[in-house]
Amino acid sequence: MSTDVGTTEMSAMALDVRRLDVDAKQNLVAQLLHDSACDGLLVLHPANFRWLTAGANPVGLYGRDEIPALFFNATQRWLLCSATDSQRFFAEELDGLGFQLKEWHWSASREQLLADLVFGRKVAADQPFRGCKHAGTFFAAERRKLTSYEVDRMIELGKVVAHAVEASARNFTWGDTEEEIAGQLAHRLLRHGAEPVALQVNGDGRGRAYRRRGHHPEQVTKWCVLQATGRQYGLHATAARTVYHGPPEDTWRPDFEFALRLRVVHLAVGRPGELVSASIDAGRAMLRPTPHEHEWRAGPPVCLTGREPSEGVFLPFAQDHWAPGWAAIWQERIGATAVVDTYLLTEGGWKLLTVPTEWPIRRAASTERVFELPDLLLRTDG
Repeated sequence: MSTDVGTTEMSAMALDVRRLDVDAKQNLVAQLLHDSACDGLLVLHPANFRWLTAGANPVGLYGRDEIPALFFNATQRWLLCSATDSQRFFAEELDGLGFQLKEWHWSASREQLLADLVFGRKVAADQPFRGCKHAGTFFAAERRKLTSYEVDRMIELGKVVAHAVEASARNFTWGDTEEEIAGQLAHRLLRHGAEPVALQVNGDGRGRAYRRRGHHPEQVTKWCVLQATGRQYGLHATAARTVYHGPPEDTWRPDFEFALRLRVVHLAVGRPGELVSASIDAGRAMLRPTPHEHEWRAGPPVCLTGREPSEGVFLPFAQDHWAPGWAAIWQERIGATAVVDTYLLTEGGWKLLTVPTEWPIRRAASTERVFELPDLLLRTDG
């Protein structure tokens, strides 16, 4: 009995915290409507849907005309969805969060419901719709900084993603195909409540040609880079780990070592208030006198994450300044090697969210602090 009561109390507390997050975003919407002189806000983009509901997510097969939406005025909020989905949404996702319901029957049209909703009103929208005032820049700015609720959920998700990648790297059988390893990785994410969004398994140096490569039928015999992006609570985290069979080959081990040093440079320069471009420039300066001078051209070293797997890439000349509360994926890639993790920027610097467990750690010092980085894993089995 006491266990059940404790579980019920914990669930109620979690709902209360989530409701506070939703209410705080309602206040932001109210300010937006006041500033834009609009009566309502129509929300169509899935990432903004997840943000404003503190993680609610459609389940199953959806066509473009079936995707749920949201509507806000200054004090109230509505879920707009098909009658096919409304019961599940309130039973599993939105009960107790203050949402009302407007629904359409699956045989009718979402387009008509939305058109009736905005008719005769001054309405803002996050995507183009029937002359509504564009409000996409509001979401692009507000979604960058995680709320305290989102930070707590990202910490939980980071552990799940890191565990899934590391457990898969420790336990696959040499000779398995990349596809088989990807299946094990997806299984570990799903069994811990995270949805696989993107999986990369690059065996035996096959990631050298492509920065974004999935998984193929080729066998893995010598070494492997496993990378996963998982979604849970409507948020995303990404991590990669490298495992090798027997002593690492001299041809690629130096590349991994260099990627680790590059990570330290990026983290050390990327301080709150500093230009994002300063971190990118510091990395380029480190690469310049080496054989890896042009590696930075192959792909971006950092992007923000949160309600989208990537909330946007920073270009080398970006004038954005690092801000506490941002979650970022640092992805240093040299040759076929990759050092990829999700971090949260705090007032005191970068906090690793995809924390290694039962995995080798490399400690590296900058002038101001010591960073703990996931190292290579040596497996001598098989």
